[in-house]
Amino acid sequence: MKDSQKEVWLKRKKLGRSRYLIMFGIVPWGIGAALLTTIIEFISFQSINSVWIPIRLLVFAFIGFFVANGRWMTMENRFEPPAPRRP
Repeated sequence: MKDSQKEVWLKRKKLGRSRYLIMFGIVPWGIGAALLTTIIEFISFQSINSVWIPIRLLVFAFIGFFVANGRWMTMENRFEPPAPRRP
């Protein structure tokens, strides 16, 4: 891992896992992907079905949780490899 990546990870790790998941997973994925799909829907159909907006927010927030959790685990394993197992 490069020193710059290491510094960024240390700053993000100080936030704590829960806050990291919210700031780098749930909020950006939930809002960003829901907004993007709503824009695509508007461009394609020239209307927006408001019933789908909360569903999109929930689905993409759920996906964002798992993406951020995977990134957290990957960075932790890269930065701090797990302790060796005892026989």
